[in-house]
This record gives sequence, structure tokens and C-alpha cells, in this order.
Amino acid sequence: MDHTRVIDSVLANFNSPPQSCDILRVSEGALTRKSFTRDVIKSRSPVHVKGGIPKRHLDRWNLDGLTKHLEGRDDMLYVIRGHAEQGGTNLVDITVGDYLAYLADSERRAAEEEPLYVTISKEFMQLLPKMEREFELDKLLPRTYSCDTFAFLGPDRTVTGLHADTYHSLFYQVWGRKIFVLLPPSSTPDVYVSRKYEWSTRLSEVNLEAPDHNRQQFPRLQHCTPFVAEVSTGDMLWIPVGWFHYVYALEPSFSVSFFLADFVRTISYAIWENWIKSRLHQVGLYGRRHGCTCHPMV
Repeated sequence: MDHTRVIDSVLANFNSPPQSCDILRVSEGALTRKSFTRDVIKSRSPVHVKGGIPKRHLDRWNLDGLTKHLEGRDDMLYVIRGHAEQGGTNLVDITVGDYLAYLADSERRAAEEEPLYVTISKEFMQLLPKMEREFELDKLLPRTYSCDTFAFLGPDRTVTGLHADTYHSLFYQVWGRKIFVLLPPSSTPDVYVSRKYEWSTRLSEVNLEAPDHNRQQFPRLQHCTPFVAEVSTGDMLWIPVGWFHYVYALEPSFSVSFFLADFVRTISYAIWENWIKSRLHQVGLYGRRHGCTCHPMV
């Protein structure tokens, strides 16, 4: 698969050349709560922390470690075929064992137009331990911060479409490589925000992989300035609240996103987002009229 062609196509949406995210290079054990707060959390723009995840965590949760942790489990996963942010929600049910076999079978995947992707899956998170504890996030975060955690598992070519989280996101690339294309909050009027529902997320109507169509149908998008970060095994990426981003997997990958909020945001926002709105959505009273990413297309 020519991944360069895909990324070039995405960047063809914009008149401005891509900018690099701020980069922070760290050595093993160099991050402390004080330095992390100063250099990362207080930043209002994305920060690519190269080598930020300690090796002991990478060794524990490499492909062999993850497979060993999940082996013997016959639980059902509901995974996405393609991406649901700008397209339809195509859910596929598959057992954990079958999905691990699928992940290992590159020949089978090569014949697929769109791969299967474990993304924002409560079923998957129930099979994993508390990942914020596993990665000792408490040693880095200010003590007043709350955290919601989701893991992502999939082959190359998986896509998370253009969206902005309503929390800060601390993204851990445990293994594999992904490329992020990010747009600042000032771009919000130009990304054509969708009315489609996703938990704690603002979705864009724009599929970035169709630049010719976008210049006709979404002309303001071309005036945005994209930022690009390629994260590899052991890297972190800090994405402040409100930054739109598109994510493309260059290799099979296991990633963990920690969605973070300080005390004020937790009290003023998370109670509505996590407890009230999500429950209303589950019973069909909120966020179904214009579609969502968590229920199949009808």
C-alpha cells in the first residue's frame, strides 16, 4: 500500500504547506510531574513527545504481551469497518481470538478495501486493565485531573476521520506508526462541523481523502493551515482541547488515548457529557436524528 499517496491526497486539501508540531525529546525517566505540566499540559498547541513512554511499559504491552494478555478470551468485539466519522457506521462482530488472527494475516487484509478497526470500544476496554495505572499516568498528571481511557488496535490503513475532542487528549503510541494531520481551534468555522453524534467529540463533515470534492463542496477548508506529526513506538502526542485531527495508521498499531480534564472542566462539563448526554443517547433520546458513530446505520 502506498501510504504516501494517501497522505499527499489529504494534504492537497490545503493551500498552506504543512507545519511541524512542537517536538519534545526526552530520555528514559526524564519526565516528571513538574516538567510534564510545564512543557506539555500548559501548551495550547500539540506537543510531540518523542521517547516519552518508558521502555518497561513498551515491553509489557508490545504485540506479544498484548496477545498473551488476550489469549484464551472468547469475548465478542464490535469493530468498525472503515471509519464512521464521515461515513456510515459499519459495525462487525468478531471474537477476540479471530481479530488477533485477522491482525496477523496481512495477505487477507491486502484484499480488503477497508480494514477492521477496534476503536472507542467499551468491550475492548473491559478486557484490559486500568491503562492509566499500567502506564503510571498518576506520576505525570496534576492530581486534580480526571481521566477517561480508550485503546485502539488495528492494522495499517485504519483511519480516524477529522474530529475535535472536547477534552485534552494524551495519545500514547505503544507500538506501530501513525500520522496525524491537525487543525487549530481557529479552523472550526472552516471544517464544516457535523450534527452527527459521537461521545465527547465534534465531527467534521469533511472526508479529507477526497480533496477535489472538498474544494467544490467545502471551499473554506483550503484556507486552513495543517500541522503534521508522525508518531512511532514509544511516542506521546499532546492534543489540546478543540484541535481537529485526522489519524492514519502507517503500520499495525496499538495506541491508547487518555482524555483529560482539570477539576473545573470535570465539574462543569464532564458530568453532562459522561453521565447525562451519553445515557440519553443510549436510550435513543439524544443524538440519533442525525446519526452517530456508535450504532449501526439503519
